[in-house]
Amino acid sequence: MERICAVNELIREDAEGFQEEWLRCRRAEQEKSIRSDRRELEQAKKRLGDLDVLISRLYEDYVLGNLRAERYKKMSADYEAEQEQLKAKVAESEDWLQKQQDMSNGINSFLALTKKYVDVEELTQTIVNEYIKQIVVYTPDKSSGHRQQKIKIIFNFVGNVELGDVSEPVTYERTLKMQKTA
Repeated sequence: MERICAVNELIREDAEGFQEEWLRCRRAEQEKSIRSDRRELEQAKKRLGDLDVLISRLYEDYVLGNLRAERYKKMSADYEAEQEQLKAKVAESEDWLQKQQDMSNGINSFLALTKKYVDVEELTQTIVNEYIKQIVVYTPDKSSGHRQQKIKIIFNFVGNVELGDVSEPVTYERTLKMQKTA
């Protein structure tokens, strides 16, 4: 509840600033990766085309008697295995690039969500489901005599909000004495 209210407050104070900062953080991290992945995707597609040509020529050489049967089978199997790997890689890369595009569009959905729930007084299952994608609960630390447990909240559409005080994982403390009586 505190985390949702803090993010809502942050966005209400400066929605455009939040959007710019979020996009800057995400884009700075991902633009390089996206360019690299697009380059690899284009290379993989080009190689797939080259493999089709190679397999055709290999077959022609085999039919014309320029290539022995064992050699043809080995080379053909190698090319076809590489082709299957590249097809899987292309599909995975295209899917990943689409997810990156969807993530850029997600900030608008998240801003609309914060406008929908302006003053959250009580946390309901609907609000949690709409706001939160994942909650990561870390193992408790009891070294100081107090039980401290970090919780990281991953929001829908925008992931982990990494701005100011909101970026720190939430830490809950409870003394061991209180824990034993509970």
